[in-house]
Formats: sequence, structure tokens, C-alpha cells
Amino acid sequence: MTPSIRLGRLFGIEVGFNWSLIFIVALIAWTVAADILPGTAPGYAPLLYWLLGAAGALLFYASLLAHELSHAVVARRNGVKVAGITLWLFGGVSRLEGEPVSARSEALIAGVGPLTSFVVAVLSLIIAVLAGGSSLVAALFSWLSFVNVMLGLFNLVPAFPLDGGRLLSSLLWWRSGSRQRGVHNAVRVGRVFAYLMIAAGVVGVFIGQPVSGIWIAFVGWFLLSAGAAEEAGSTIRIALRSVPVSAAMTSPVVTLPDWVTVQTFLESVAPNHSFTTYPVHEASGALTGVVRLSDLVRMPAGERAERHLKDVARPIAEVPVTNPREDLSALIGRIGGGLEQRVLVFDKGQLVGIVSPADVARVLTLRGARAT
Repeated sequence: MTPSIRLGRLFGIEVGFNWSLIFIVALIAWTVAADILPGTAPGYAPLLYWLLGAAGALLFYASLLAHELSHAVVARRNGVKVAGITLWLFGGVSRLEGEPVSARSEALIAGVGPLTSFVVAVLSLIIAVLAGGSSLVAALFSWLSFVNVMLGLFNLVPAFPLDGGRLLSSLLWWRSGSRQRGVHNAVRVGRVFAYLMIAAGVVGVFIGQPVSGIWIAFVGWFLLSAGAAEEAGSTIRIALRSVPVSAAMTSPVVTLPDWVTVQTFLESVAPNHSFTTYPVHEASGALTGVVRLSDLVRMPAGERAERHLKDVARPIAEVPVTNPREDLSALIGRIGGGLEQRVLVFDKGQLVGIVSPADVARVLTLRGARAT
């Protein structure tokens, strides 16, 4: 999950949020202002309810951020790089680069999240008690304590990508000695919980609770999809372990002057090559960016004669890089979805290849054929 808006860095970890967060913040603020606070602390002005409702929504996402920060900090202490944290529709996600090296590490990384939520719940409850039983502040922090308890308990459900699924996976990994087997068996258990949630949602729709029923079924479907994605990702990373980038990269690489027009490229260069990605360089020979054939052919025909490759290239600073000796599994764990935008391979400062999703798929197909 890539953030739409970046907020800054905490403890050296980049924090951002996806646009879907805006909808949920508004929904939480409305729920707290229109239902929770008037029901538990009646008699205050509507404007005050709405102000505290907005504060409650922000406090809730601060709690989620604390939850994800705990994952990220413990992951770094256990040798797993952290790309950042993204808050979004379903709460938050820590974008880890790579995998834990042991079942113990995975258990620590997963378990600290729910523990943090329970600690926040206790602190919120203490504030509520100190504020007095009938005040708005007490009502707000009592609600915050309750939702953090529920957040911690929900995350302990043994289904990916929830922390409970990772805790179960670490336990099964420890017992079997194989992370892949642990993930596989944990996904099977999580699939049962996901189907139960979908069934509960359908029942809810038929008994007259369509909104909550649809929401529960949607969460169940999300867990089902996430579990399948986790298992597929684990299988791919295992298959590509100890496979160097050099085994997948396309080489040699055709580079182009970045002052060439898009029209000249499409008419005179692209037909002579089978490549879909081209690094471009300035007059000195220094690379300035990367262009992709699929992006250029979508450009309106009337603009192609005036626009140059440098005008449409992805800046070189934004293009992920690697070396021929890095493991493909480590590369995928490090850049994630960045592979879709292609990866440049450098050796001793020289561009020697490009890696694309099609290159990785080719390696996977060949390794699969050897295993059968």
C-alpha cells in the first residue's frame, strides 16, 4: 500500500496516508459526534460534540499509528528494513522490506502491535477515570479505550494480514521448521475465519442489518484475498531465493538521447527493438530517466512531435536500482510494487541490465518446470 500523501518521518520511518483514510476519518467523527458522545454525555452544545468527534477521529488514527510504529520499530531491531507506514481504509500497514529471519522474530514483530493497542486502551481508560465519569472528555477517552481493545482483539484473529495470522504462522514455522509451510497452514486457518465472516455478513443482510452485514462480508473477502496474496508472495520469495538478478535481467540495454522526440522514437527507434523500457541520457551521457513504450503510445498523436523523451521520462532518482549479484527474493522484498516500473541493474557504475515483472515471471516458469 503506497501512501497518497506523505506526512513526514517518525523515528526515521516515513509515514503517510492513502486517500481512503479521509472517508473513514469523516465517518468516525460523525459517529462519535452524533451517537457516542450524546448518548454517554448528554446536554452539551452540538458544536462541542462535533469538535470532540473530530478530535476522537484523529486520536483513533494516532492509536493506529502507534500500533504500526511498534511493528516497524521492532522489525528494524530484528534486522528487517522498513520502507514506511501507510494509514488507509482498513487502518494501517507497515511496509516491510524482506522477511523475518526466524519464527521468534516474526512473533515479536506481529505480537507487539496488539500489545500496543492494549496499552493505549489502558492509558485512555486512566484518562477517562481522572476526567470524571460524566464529562465529555471522559466519554471520549472511554470510547477510545474500548475501540483500542477491539482493535487489539480483532488483530489477534488468525487470518492474514492481521497480526494473529502472522503469530499463528510464526508458531507453525517454529513447529515445522519451514516458514513456507507455516504460512501455508496459517492461510488455511485464516481462510476458515474469512468464510465465516462472509457467511455472517450474508446472514446480517437477510435479517435486516444490511450495512453491518455488507461491511462484515467485505472484511471477510478482504482477509480471504490477503491470505491468498500472502501465500503466493511467500511461495515466490522462496522460489527466487539464491537466484541472482543476473539470471533474470534483460541485457544489453538500449539507451537513447533524451532530446529525441516521442514521434521520432515511435517511428524510427521502437520498431527496430523488442524492448518495452528505455533509459534515456543527456548529452554528457549521464542517465536522466526511463521511458516506457506503453506510456508513449498512449500520448495523443498531436503532442508527439513537440514532446521530447526527457519531458515524459520517469526521473532517474525515482527508478529503483540493484546489482547483478543481489537475490531476486531480496530485490522483490525491498522494492515491492516498484518492480512494475522496472529496475535498473548497475555493475561497477555501469548500466548492465533491466529487470521487469516479465523477466521475473520467466525465471519462475523455468524453475517451476525444473521442479516437475
